[in-house]
Amino acid sequence: MVKETSVEIGDVINLARGEEIINVYEGFKTQNPSGYGYFLITNFRFVFFKKSTEWSNKTVNTLEIPVNHIGGIKSEYGRKAVKMQVLIALGIILLSLVGFGLNSVLGKVMLYVSAPVLLAGLLVLIFSRRRVFTLEIFTKSTMGSVVSLTNDFFKLKKATRIVVRSETFKMIRDLGKTITEAQSYRPKPIPEKSAGSLPKIEG
Repeated sequence: MVKETSVEIGDVINLARGEEIINVYEGFKTQNPSGYGYFLITNFRFVFFKKSTEWSNKTVNTLEIPVNHIGGIKSEYGRKAVKMQVLIALGIILLSLVGFGLNSVLGKVMLYVSAPVLLAGLLVLIFSRRRVFTLEIFTKSTMGSVVSLTNDFFKLKKATRIVVRSETFKMIRDLGKTITEAQSYRPKPIPEKSAGSLPKIEG
């Protein structure tokens, strides 16, 4: 069953004869411009479209390719620590420990300075482990990705930056299955009318 979305599919694409919608995913929020991103999979096409919700930008951008041209999906999601943030956090903590060591030499002022510095270092270390998400969809004919999404600022390049939601991970787990089903889907043929059923022409 196709999930209801906040956009009318008929406002985005017109279906071809014999084309049927396999599934629609509204799994992420886009940034710059702010809005929502969707994947629409039919037995003919794979469509990625973004609907902007900014007051100054009310547009829908689409990218579509034949579903049989999709060759692979690469994704990464979960939580991991950012190395740069970990190094910064360790440097701050080390600096605070040096301040505690100088307490006996420079007086209690170092104690008052080092305590908040240590706390700041611990907070940076704790928040260095964050949720990450990257998705790339490749075609059979090229090594480059036709769709690239991420929530990592340092991996942006040509990728679309998104806000990850719980629906995003459900979409990733289901996307490959839906594309495989769409590539092998064969609609039931429409029965042709026999000659006996054609209307008679008077004259």
